[in-house]
Amino acid sequence: MSPHITVRSALEPDAGFAYKVRESSMRQYVVETWGEWDEDEVRRQIAEDIRLTRLSVVELDRKPVGILRVDDQPEHVDIDQMFLQREHQRKGLGTVLLQRILARARQRRVPVRLWVLRVNPARTLYERVGFSVFEETAASLHLQSAA
Repeated sequence: MSPHITVRSALEPDAGFAYKVRESSMRQYVVETWGEWDEDEVRRQIAEDIRLTRLSVVELDRKPVGILRVDDQPEHVDIDQMFLQREHQRKGLGTVLLQRILARARQRRVPVRLWVLRVNPARTLYERVGFSVFEETAASLHLQSAA
């Protein structure tokens, strides 16, 4: 039986899990890029995203394995966060999630946009599924899919 991936709205009790996933996925790259990790700010952002119902929990066979924040904009779909627990990375889950988001955007006939820190190897995943760089900063690359 193949794994069943679902996405549900994050609730207040998910805040601790969301923090752990974001920290384990991003702390190294944030520190490498900006020199520090601000735990209080990250926790504040997560609480705000949950309050505004902007954050989702990714589940694999009904067990939480990651978080996702996708914002529908008038001209594009914005993937603001897509973080999976380390033990669930590089197993195709990110590809499945991206393909679902891309399919939804194609129905709207809009591109998908996201950004990735230059030091984050997730860039290879995004490029493999068809994203290309449309803008660069000193710290990050902004990528977009075809519409």
